Amino acid sequence: MRSFSLFLLLALGLTACVETIQLDLRAVGNQLVIEGKLTDDSTGNEILITSAVDFLLKNEFPPVTNATVSVRDAATQQNEVLSQSSPGVYAIRKIRGIPGHQYALTVVVDGQTYTATTSMPEGVHFDSLTYEEVTRFNTETKMVAVYQDPAAVANYYRWTLSRNGLPAPDVFVRSDVFTNGNQVRQTILNSEEIHPGDTITVDMQCLPKSAFDYFNGLMKLQGNNINQGTSPTNPETNLSGGALGHFSAYTSQKRTVVIR
Repeated sequence: MRSFSLFLLLALGLTACVETIQLDLRAVGNQLVIEGKLTDDSTGNEILITSAVDFLLKNEFPPVTNATVSVRDAATQQNEVLSQSSPGVYAIRKIRGIPGHQYALTVVVDGQTYTATTSMPEGVHFDSLTYEEVTRFNTETKMVAVYQDPAAVANYYRWTLSRNGLPAPDVFVRSDVFTNGNQVRQTILNSEEIHPGDTITVDMQCLPKSAFDYFNGLMKLQGNNINQGTSPTNPETNLSGGALGHFSAYTSQKRTVVIR
């Protein structure tokens, strides 16, 4: 079995950051990989489509450039047919995510149709971003997100971190199962070494349950989950048709601090 970075390569905000993980490639086969994100921000909303063909021989995931891709807002009935902004990247330019709305993704490649639906949850206000010194084996600087978790509904969170403009390759998600209705100071687990003078940006994302399950699966593969006890499996997908990946709609709020 060969080290392979497919899921984390495609899932971390659709960036070029790669975290090598171990996965049983025999269970994957030749499949399409679809990673889509739609946020309440007006930038970076896109569908990335690649092929998992031949990755047993070489760690390459060629872009799929012949797909017909559309996104539909079920509430407004707005339908957008996407065009490519770069090979394999289909940009969502007209539809913007709205909390409470449901969205449907349709992808057609070589006569095969793949679909997924997702609903955008209400956002939780990102009150502030700070940092603290944490001493375990050595002293590290860790970022801390401060927010008030609503008690009325279950909430699911994902945090991404950028250091001096470069995204960290970590997957970090949490539910509110232990913090429901509380004021929360969430330490963000990451592998980045943070130093004085660094500019740190944290994106707090409020996920639907299906996206939380998907990213939680990625986090287990990556090894950030402290409650591991089962063998890693492929992350859950909401895509039909046999594709790997996920289509997610989530709110996004960013805060930035300079480390002193």
